[in-house]
Amino acid sequence: MGDFDKRKEQITEELMRAATDIGFFQVVNHGISQAEMDQAFAVGHRFLELPTDVKRKRPVDKSNFAYILGYSTEDLSVGTLREAMFCGFDNARMSQLWPAEEDCPHFKRDTLAWMHRCHEVTSRIMSCFATGLGLPEDYFEAALDPAAPDNQTAMFYNHYPSVEGKLFPEGALRIAAHTDFELLTLLFQRPGQAGLEVCPGIAAGVSLDKRPWTPIDPIPGAITINIGDALQYWSDDRLKSTFHRVRMPRPEEYKGPRRSIAYFANARASTILQGPLKKYPEITFPEILAQKAAYREKHFDGKDFDDMTDEEKIQLHGKLALGPEFSPVDVEGEFPATRAAVPDKPALQFLSQIRKIAPIAG
Repeated sequence: MGDFDKRKEQITEELMRAATDIGFFQVVNHGISQAEMDQAFAVGHRFLELPTDVKRKRPVDKSNFAYILGYSTEDLSVGTLREAMFCGFDNARMSQLWPAEEDCPHFKRDTLAWMHRCHEVTSRIMSCFATGLGLPEDYFEAALDPAAPDNQTAMFYNHYPSVEGKLFPEGALRIAAHTDFELLTLLFQRPGQAGLEVCPGIAAGVSLDKRPWTPIDPIPGAITINIGDALQYWSDDRLKSTFHRVRMPRPEEYKGPRRSIAYFANARASTILQGPLKKYPEITFPEILAQKAAYREKHFDGKDFDDMTDEEKIQLHGKLALGPEFSPVDVEGEFPATRAAVPDKPALQFLSQIRKIAPIAG
């Protein structure tokens, strides 16, 4: 992405090609130095190395499923072993979750500075996508405003414990297969800590385990970027949200602790999402997640995503309208099997019901 202003047309073409094909790509010369990346990892390490009782002073807040913040640990079940600190821009909810200054000096200051650097990269990439979709280059700017009270962008400091000398059940993963719900993910990895894999071209009826997985190994100085569900929706399915996972190390690979930083750029809660072709009805991101939660509750007994089978994950992915064969909603709040089942039916009644379930914050 070097010489961005001079090369924006070429960069836009390259980004659109990657995003419409697999939805995963790596960028270099993006403006964030290796020293800044190292500093961000050091900030996360400083918090995650605190005593557990100190970290738990700021437990994860899941009151808004679209925007989870705070400290969390996840046990190895079907496939997740991780502890993380989830941070947002300094709005009302996050203000209650920053570690005390005496517990972790300058954590808030340094984290916010890092998040603003990630926002700068995100803004440039999203301006390219706007141009590539035939929209004004500043089309996504207001939706990503860090100062907005309903900003839902989040950044995770992730720590995966060492697996050296440990035994795990067959099929165990450090992070189970999933797609990201948000607009765009910026992932920062450490060299030598492989494990991220992607599985493009998912179709219903095909087990994730039976499809080829492609490794996305860390490149020094590069940012790994992927499209999320919300941006696929907003782009009328042109930009692809792809299943990915973090596998356990192979016998010959590094088995020590794995750390990563993930920046999830998301639209403000009040932003109406609808693509330029108007393929799908107007909707907000919290409403998309409310649809997902309602469908999961009705059809999968409310089970946690990590406990779902591959087929259930693929089915739920489709039911979020991510694919031309699906319609997001009908007026009764159900998901039809195909778009043809409910042609041109408005979703306004369902949206009003969802807004009662998941009111816009702030």
